[in-house]
Amino acid sequence: MNVRAKLLILILLISALPLTISTQGQEIPMGWDLGIETETDAAPTFDLDLDGEVVLEFWIDNQNIQSLTLDIEYEIPFDGSVNGPDSIEVSSQSNETFEFTVHGVNIETFAAGLSDRFTIDATVTANGVTPSIPPGADSKDAEGNLTIPMVVDLTVDLAEPSGPMNAGTTTSLAVTVSNAGNAADSVYKATLTDSCPLLEITGEEELESTAIEPNNNLTKYLNVSSSASHPTKNCVIEIAIQSKGDFDAGHSVTADSAEVTLRVVEDRGGSGDDDGNSQSNNDDSDEGDDVVSQNWTPVWPGAVIFALLWATFARRRL
Repeated sequence: MNVRAKLLILILLISALPLTISTQGQEIPMGWDLGIETETDAAPTFDLDLDGEVVLEFWIDNQNIQSLTLDIEYEIPFDGSVNGPDSIEVSSQSNETFEFTVHGVNIETFAAGLSDRFTIDATVTANGVTPSIPPGADSKDAEGNLTIPMVVDLTVDLAEPSGPMNAGTTTSLAVTVSNAGNAADSVYKATLTDSCPLLEITGEEELESTAIEPNNNLTKYLNVSSSASHPTKNCVIEIAIQSKGDFDAGHSVTADSAEVTLRVVEDRGGSGDDDGNSQSNNDDSDEGDDVVSQNWTPVWPGAVIFALLWATFARRRL
């Protein structure tokens, strides 16, 4: 019997041994196992970040008396990709951990909170220096879940005024909040500011606490009133919004803001033009009444006398 045949018989005998061996009456476990690294005893569930990525780990516990060489395959949901080892070697009587990264998930195309399974398959290709016979016969798998996070994407738009407003009057401005995220969201807080102390603006609270579904929007109107003593001035109006989704996640950030400029024209008691185009463009103060200039040159008095004499002479000749 040649050496190769003897080696094959030895491998078959070893594989037929029980999964434990005894050393001085103490049982030592044999075999190997695979699992997903997790901080709890619950089923491993991981949230993707807002870039559609998450870093994970799996472990191989090899209690055999020989090292193991294994091929690793990944099955990732949500059309994701993975960077991780595709072949590993684990020393005998050791437990080793390996890192892999899930990436490339376009989370905005999936509903927030959606969860799906990922799988890792490990197949023994060699025991020590001896190839596994038959190939692929010894394999294990482990699985976990990936969850889509909430994407907060509220934007606000403040419509431009249709024209200037007269002091002592009211007007309205349309404000629209749009939700481009992947879950229903709402405005937790809307804040208005303006650069004119004699201007009063209300209605921003109408935007708050109303659910806006993904790819939908909400439009409300701001009421703008100016004092009768308001001078002619350009007033900058700004609105900022905070998302309920951000607030629930503990993020005190502004989701979006927008501003417009509204021109207020002072009340001149009904005299002159009320048209804002006839007013000064100075934002801080008004100028006096416009001075109308005359575009003709005074005539020399002697020219009039000369013209009369010429007309008399011409009539006598006739």
